Amino acid sequence: MAAVEKLPPFTRPLGDDPLASYTLPARWYTDPAIYEREKRAIFYKTWHYVGHRSQVGQPGDYVTGMVADQRVFVIRSQDGRLRAFHNTCRHRGHHLLKGAGNVGLFVTCPYHAWAYDSEGGLRTARNCQHLKDFRKEDFPLIELAVEDFCGFVFVNLDRGARPLAEQMAGLEADLRARVPDLDAMRPVRTFEFGNGTIKANWKVVVDNFVECYHCTPSHPAFAEILDMERYQQDDHGPWSRQIGVRTRANETVYPIRDDDRVQEAAFWYLWPTTTINVMPGRSELNVSTMSPHGPDTAGFIGHQYSINGSLDETRMSYITEILGMEDKGLCESVQVGLRSLAFDQGRIVVDAQRSGISEHALHRFHLLVRQALEA
Repeated sequence: MAAVEKLPPFTRPLGDDPLASYTLPARWYTDPAIYEREKRAIFYKTWHYVGHRSQVGQPGDYVTGMVADQRVFVIRSQDGRLRAFHNTCRHRGHHLLKGAGNVGLFVTCPYHAWAYDSEGGLRTARNCQHLKDFRKEDFPLIELAVEDFCGFVFVNLDRGARPLAEQMAGLEADLRARVPDLDAMRPVRTFEFGNGTIKANWKVVVDNFVECYHCTPSHPAFAEILDMERYQQDDHGPWSRQIGVRTRANETVYPIRDDDRVQEAAFWYLWPTTTINVMPGRSELNVSTMSPHGPDTAGFIGHQYSINGSLDETRMSYITEILGMEDKGLCESVQVGLRSLAFDQGRIVVDAQRSGISEHALHRFHLLVRQALEA
């Protein structure tokens, strides 16, 4: 469906003052035309996590990813540079690479064996020598912007985009202050929050992530691990962060020792879809993307990191089987409710202290969405 020429109006205001603001309208979460507009106005112009520099350390190493409906890959070229491309052959559009690995000197399409060097140039095009006016230089891979941020690799379909490090001012210092062993972290396995596709719009998943107003009633075990009276939520514009102090009162969910490297939970959100997360216990972290699969489905997938190649499986089981499934259920229930004739816009709940259960980061996210789509 083509994008709407004019965005549907707001019945109630989403203004700069969160104390007086309402949410985005329900239609913004359900209308396929809104989603098509988001792809061009948001996803094709912003930075998205795809992997870690250790996965592309040697020439020929590559890792693949998705940006909404666009397949991409990042490769360490033979000249040592990090490069990113659309994962699409210039002959007939077939994908070039899957997963991660090393291609050696050439990226070869599995369909008709057109081969590209790691700088994106077409080197072999079988049986094309007799074509009139055919030039290999007319068919390079389409290059993207790529950035290594604290070891995490991001891509942007807009090659003229402002660097991620500039957009996320202050984030690197905050990560380094709160994540022990950040530079020693390496991805251990792929991780999918909620164990599969979430039947909800991507914005529902972000909404749920950037507020903890729901945490005490909806995540009882989470509220036992962390002191919700001291929970903290800080908004920094295009990124926000939540901090939860360990209670030490109840370790029935998974064991946490007093000498473990991580004694606080920390959850970072980077506009529009990336999250970086640590939970109390052993020194591990998760980096994930809340990526759309369409107007009413999304994935929440990324990598689990550690410093020694192993993971705390008891904690992983809690995150995967309990916390993730609780959030998946919440998001899917909200998506159903957004189609109800009884609902259009909700009220954003914010307190003067901007406490840990205040929805000021959610308010910021809604403003960012509206600003992008109205631009």
